[in-house]
This record gives sequence, C-alpha cells and structure tokens, in this order.
Amino acid sequence: MPFLVVEEKNGTRQFPIRGNSVSFGRSPENDVMLADEKSSRKHCTLTLENGQFILRDLKSLNGTLVRGERVLEQRLEIGDFFQIGQAKIRLQNEDSSAFETQGAMEPISANAAPLAGHQAVGINEALGSLAYAVAEDTPKSFVEAAAQFIGRLIPGLRVCICIANTDGALEPKAFFNFISGSPQDELPAFFRATANRLLANKAKTQVKARSGDYPPCVFVPLRCGERVQGVMYVERENKDTDISETQVKLIENASLLAGTLMGASVSRSREDTMGEKIEDLEDQLAQLRKEMEAKLDLQTAELTNMKKEAEDAEAPQHRFDYSEMIGNSQGMHEVFRMLDKVTDLPVPVLILGESGSGKELVARALHFNSGRAASGKLVAENCAALPETLLESELFGYMKGAFTGADRDKIGMFGLANGGTIFLDEIGEISLAMQAKLLRVIEEGEVRPIGAKASKKVDFRLVCATNKNLAEEVRKGTFRQDLFFRINVVTIRLPPLRERKEDIPLLVDFFLKKAASDAGYGHVKLDRGVLRALMSYSWPGNVRELENEIKRLVALSDGKKVEASLLSPGLRQVAEEESLSEIGSSLKDVVENIEKRKIVEAMDRTKGNKSRAAELLGLSRLGLRKKMERYGIEGDKD
Repeated sequence: MPFLVVEEKNGTRQFPIRGNSVSFGRSPENDVMLADEKSSRKHCTLTLENGQFILRDLKSLNGTLVRGERVLEQRLEIGDFFQIGQAKIRLQNEDSSAFETQGAMEPISANAAPLAGHQAVGINEALGSLAYAVAEDTPKSFVEAAAQFIGRLIPGLRVCICIANTDGALEPKAFFNFISGSPQDELPAFFRATANRLLANKAKTQVKARSGDYPPCVFVPLRCGERVQGVMYVERENKDTDISETQVKLIENASLLAGTLMGASVSRSREDTMGEKIEDLEDQLAQLRKEMEAKLDLQTAELTNMKKEAEDAEAPQHRFDYSEMIGNSQGMHEVFRMLDKVTDLPVPVLILGESGSGKELVARALHFNSGRAASGKLVAENCAALPETLLESELFGYMKGAFTGADRDKIGMFGLANGGTIFLDEIGEISLAMQAKLLRVIEEGEVRPIGAKASKKVDFRLVCATNKNLAEEVRKGTFRQDLFFRINVVTIRLPPLRERKEDIPLLVDFFLKKAASDAGYGHVKLDRGVLRALMSYSWPGNVRELENEIKRLVALSDGKKVEASLLSPGLRQVAEEESLSEIGSSLKDVVENIEKRKIVEAMDRTKGNKSRAAELLGLSRLGLRKKMERYGIEGDKD
C-alpha cells in the first residue's frame, strides 16, 4: 500500500493512501493538514489516475516545489518528494524501509464527530483543531474547536462546554468524545447543579473523584474578560483512571484559550443575530419600498386614466372654439356656456378670478369668437402696471405739445380698439380720479386725448378683469359705485386651479410638450410621483404658477425625464409629506409639515402681510408669529 511521509518541524508523520485522492493544506478539511505557515488553506492534491500519481497545485500563494522548482502539475514516482514551505512530503510504498507500522496513524479531521472514540493525538492535532474555528468562522465552530482542543490535548478525555443563556442558565453547546447520539444524557446527575454554581465571578475549578458509576471529572469556569460566561466539564473516558494535578493544571491553563473561543462564539452569535435583524429590516424596507412603488404606480395610473378620460369624454357642445382655454372640468364648462351666451352681445363683461387663473384668455375668447374680430383689434392694458398720469395717456392718447416730451400725436388704447375690444386688466387698481374719467368714456362713447380741444367717437367692446371683490371695494369707498354698475353688466367667474384639479393632467401635458419643444427636446416624461405632487398642491398662483413650474422642471431636466427631486421647494415638501404619511410617519410630523406648508402658502398669497395671512389661516397675528418662529419661516411685513 502506498503512503506518505510528512516531515515538519515538529516531527515526522506517516499517512497510508487508501483512496484515489489526497488533499494538502492548513485547513482541517484537508486529508493531510500542514502546520507550515507558507501552506495555503487548500494548497495541492495528489491523485491516482490510470495507475499514476499526479500532483496538482491549487493556485497556492507560495507554490508547490518539485526538485526546487514550482510546478502546477507533475507526475510522481514512488520515492519522489515535493515541498510546501519547509514541509517535505515523500511518496513511499510498503516495501520501503520508511514504512513503520507502529508509528503510522491516520490524520484526524479537526471537526471530528462527537461519536469518535479515543484516538492518540498530539499537540499538533490539538492546535490543528483551532484551525477549524478560523476556517468555519461561525459561533458553533468556535465553541466546538474549544472542546476538541481540550479533548485532543490530553488523550482519554470527554469534554462538554456550556454557555450561559440570556436567563443565566447554562446550556450545553459542544461535546467531544461522548459515545452516544445524546451526549447530554451521559452527563452525571450532579452536573447542572455543580456547573451553575461556577457561574459566580469568584468561582474556582472543582475536581471530583470517581463516584459510583461516574468517572473522575473537573469543572472549570470559563471567563471572558472579568465575567464567567460558561463552564467546561472534563471527565475521564476510563472511570478507573484519575485526573492528576498536573493534568488539572494543564486543563486550567488551556481553559483560558477555551474561554477566549467561547467569547468569540458569543460575540459571533450576537453579530449573526444583529445581522439577521438588519437583514429583516432591509427586507421590511424593501417590501415597504415595493408597496410604496405599487401605490405610486397605481396613483399615477389613476391620474393618467383621469387625464385620458378627460380627453376622451364627450364634452358638452359649445358654439365657439375654446381650445386656448384648456379644461374639461365642470367649472370650465360653466365658463364656456356663459361665453356662448354673451360673446355676440354688445355689453360690458367683468371677469372675476385670482391672479394667474387665465382671465386674459377669456377676454381673447370673447373678442376672437365675436364679429368684432373682423373689424377691430383686441387691445389689452394692465391698469396696475402704470402710474395714473401715464395710464391716462396710454388709454386716451395725447396731442403733440400737450406736455413735455409729447413730440407727436398718439392714439390711445381706446382709439386703437375702435371697432374691436379693449381689455382692462386689474381694473380695481385704478384711482378714483381715473375711475371718473373712465366712466365718462364708457357713458358717452367718446374719448378726448390729453391736450385735444374736442372729443371723438369710438366704438369698442369693454371687457374688464379683477382679482378683487369690487362690491366690497364700493362699500369701502375705494371704487365708484356708478362705474361698478357700468362694467358689471355680465359677470364671468373663472374658477381657481385648486377648484378644478381634474384639469391639471391636461394642463401639465400641454405645458410639458410646449416647454420641451421650446427647449429643443423630444418627448419628456414625468418621474413617478411628480404628477401626484402637482395634483396635491394648492396652486396659489393658479395656471400661471403651474406653467412656470413646468418650464422650470424641463429646463433643469436632462431632456428625457423630469425627476421628483427637481420640484420647487413647496411642491417637493408636499411630495415628502405624502410619502411620510404613507410610510407610517407619526401624526405629529405630518401635521407639522402640513401646517408649515399652509403658513408658507398664506404668506405667499398675501405677499408677506402677516395680518392678512393670519386672517386666511384663522389665527391671531401673535399666534401666526409664534408658529413662524417655530418653523423658521421669515416674513417682514405687518
């Protein structure tokens, strides 16, 4: 029978070859475990193939040497040897004088099963058992390596290592050399009571002589740092053989290493438990993320369907084209129906609506759908944009030499609107003096330019717009009642965007395509959650604010997709609040976020006026100021 002779610093060993393959390396998993530090965990193999022995290096770090040269694959003959570090391995057969049956022994696996009987092993194999802990790196391997180390250090011992659980009770965790499948049943009756007494920090080793059917045994407290966290129990395999004082001392010294391994086992167990908790949390987070994405996908799909339904729904039939005024909500159809009725009537129209709601589009529809579109122009003027003196000259015109700088005649807005329509936006902002002059023009149908000696007739359709409550302004005395009656013949109320949110998908689609085209982009998509945030926002600036937001998003995008992170702060805050509420944020956080957003919106709508903002929010001015300080919201106006 062929065999191997292994020569290392600690002596010579012989291994009979009983199979077709032998593995070499530092790991206890190998058939021949080497102690040389230059040996890799899995270094090389020797296999019998077609009657020949083939040596193969397993990509080791320091290589396998044959006759002083590194080889990857080499055929060996009986008598040849190879070298791994300082270890020499020779291939021999039974006829060789090197074969000595009394000294030959089989290698012992470092993770020998508990049922393994006594085998004469030396310090090398005892130390080799520690490699098992390093190789496996698990809580179980650390404590089992400790039991094997003690058992192999002194032949003829059985070893049990117990670790205290969270309740302070000892639990057997590792056995060595017990003879049954249930080694805990082989422990003596006094085992648990004796072992538990050794958990005290000042406990000392207890040696018990043979008692009845029980062999001599030793209980050793295992310390990890200053605390006793376990107990090692050692008994003789042969009950007739005592444990000497020298052996007890050796066991106590070795228990220091066993205690360290036990501590490593406890630490790794806690680490594994923490890792499992982290994995569970990550799984929960991933599941929560999936649920959130599913909700967002569902809501996005619902919004998309809403948009499609709004586009595909059979809209009420109207007389005129209102394609410039995008909307399919009930409020917008009410506007369209009113326009159908008054477009061709020669009566003044007052358009009421918040800033940015699209009042000028209503004025355009009134003009271009009427017969006046063929005979005259639509002339528009924002009354709030000009001072009174300049507004008068803009509206009525002036003659050359009427004032310094008037170097030629100028036809005013009313003159330009002759035969057409004049649209006066923000009519509520003009002064009482200007209101009197405007009233005369409306009543008489005549305009007298500044510096002119006579008036001239003008034919115009008057359309006015305001975001103020003119009836309230009349009661305050800041707007003439007679002028109010003159311009308020027909009133059209344009709903704010927050009252017709079903139109937002249509408006977003229109503005998105327009902004993308203006920027030279192709089709630009909205990221998940963007449309949802746009639908949830209150839009104090109405359609104009929405259009500017879309322009901003497209400008900041990559030209392909609009990310939710690009939303302006107010909209991004809305999206974050809704995400917080969906993932189970505390009610306090959600309420505070909403409260902060409402205060910011109120301050924006009142242009920083705290008194007016407090009225909108139903708070006292002092209460508003305290909340603004709490949330870090700035505001200077009173």
